[in-house]
Amino acid sequence: MNILCIDQFSDLGGGQRSLLDLLPAFLARGWQPGLAVPSEGPLCDRVQRLGCSTNLLRCHPYRNGHKPASQILIYFTDFARLSQQVSELLRAHRTRLVYVNGARLLPPVAWAARRAGVPLVFHCHSRLLQRSAVVAAGNALRLAHGEMIACCSYVAEPFKAYATSYRVIYNGVALGPYRRGKAVRSLRHIGVIGRIEEEKGQLEFVRAAKIVLEHFPDSRFSIVGAPLFSAGDYYHRVVAASRGLAVAFEGWQDDIGCVLSHLELLVVPSTGCEATTRVIPEAYAAGVPVIAYPSGGIPEIVKDGDTGFLARESTVAALAERIMDVMRLPLSEIRKVVQRAKKLWEQAFTLERYQEQVCRVLEEAAARGAVRRPPLPSGVQRRKQLPELQYEPIDKAAADSD
Repeated sequence: MNILCIDQFSDLGGGQRSLLDLLPAFLARGWQPGLAVPSEGPLCDRVQRLGCSTNLLRCHPYRNGHKPASQILIYFTDFARLSQQVSELLRAHRTRLVYVNGARLLPPVAWAARRAGVPLVFHCHSRLLQRSAVVAAGNALRLAHGEMIACCSYVAEPFKAYATSYRVIYNGVALGPYRRGKAVRSLRHIGVIGRIEEEKGQLEFVRAAKIVLEHFPDSRFSIVGAPLFSAGDYYHRVVAASRGLAVAFEGWQDDIGCVLSHLELLVVPSTGCEATTRVIPEAYAAGVPVIAYPSGGIPEIVKDGDTGFLARESTVAALAERIMDVMRLPLSEIRKVVQRAKKLWEQAFTLERYQEQVCRVLEEAAARGAVRRPPLPSGVQRRKQLPELQYEPIDKAAADSD
């Protein structure tokens, strides 16, 4: 079947890497995926290398994160134009399914899919914190009678008033040539991996590193990543805070396996808007212990003292304290945690499982087709008709590994 994949970014963030992981599975099933994005970039290049078509959507650029009123007004001016462009692509490619990889473009795409009678699947990779964004995306999902995939239950929670059901499918990652074939022997090389943005917490990481270095002066710290979806102001603040410390900036690295093969401890100091973040299962597969803030969807996949370590709260002091606590643990205890995390990856976070679960949702949505229905009742009436949301929790995923 022909699938039109629509993404709001063309840089390679976590959601875009997840899409790239899915495209080979689409092609293996004989499907014909195409991509539509607002601008050219690395995502387009990678998609074209897979032999898939790409299309550009004409719209204004939007800032990442919270949108001011001026940006919302611009978005509404783009709505009709975007919807028309998507309608033309649906006709030109004889599309049987629309896969929307992110919430920003969901409203105009949902309108076009509803008018064309094409089923829609929305894949949500991050928590929507702005009320207007939740309302817009939720009503769009309802309008198109779309299916929803959430990367964790935390990001799906705002959609309880709009989605009759959803599937939680945690990110899957390939094993790759990650680990150097020997057990953890020290915890002195500590790193953070990801785009350098405020919600990823690199500034907190640097401030915690300063505290740790006072007690463990032989430690060294790495920041792997670069700014992607916003201006570089935050990056410059992180650089300024790291001056005089044993902190190395290693830039963006496509080969995460190589990065993890040299790290001895991964820190994930993400804020409350974070989902579960791909780098955690990547570290599980690589045999690298993880310390994280207890924020967002992270506690869904990191169990403190079992598969990783969580700070008691999302503060610099608590993060530094937890890092030092872990550094003082016997290496035998660290290895047990790493082994349990690796087992969890094998049961719940493999790339093959991720591909199979997502493709199953898309197949079911395409088989049902788009249903043209009478106008929707009011929001209050609609909520009364909704059953409880259903999702596949992590323990069930671990038990059912077919």
